[in-house]
Amino acid sequence: MYAWLRADGDRAVVYVGATGMHPANRAWLHLHDPNPDIGRVAARYPESRSEPLDVIAVRLPTDVQRQEVKQAVVDQLAGRQLLSGGYVGDPPNAQANTRASAAHAARLVSRIVAHLASVKPE
Repeated sequence: MYAWLRADGDRAVVYVGATGMHPANRAWLHLHDPNPDIGRVAARYPESRSEPLDVIAVRLPTDVQRQEVKQAVVDQLAGRQLLSGGYVGDPPNAQANTRASAAHAARLVSRIVAHLASVKPE
């Protein structure tokens, strides 16, 4: 699981993803693959080519349904008002959450909150 955050401005999340790949490989594909289904961040958030962004990631167990956890992350971030005005990922949908997905999502959300607390605004 990973989230892309604006490093400047509102310092909020612009995209949440779930992959079995290493996050660095997936980040590269998000920015460089010409297929908009693979190069999603560049296709949906053109500012990604020039705007500084941070990527925060956590590893999930292999038996976890990543898409369910991804939805729970989006819902928790929306509830904390941490989605950017320029957010380009899946929309919040709190009804889709299970207790297990919410617990796994809380790990990534906690890392995002800690990251935001550690970065001093300019």
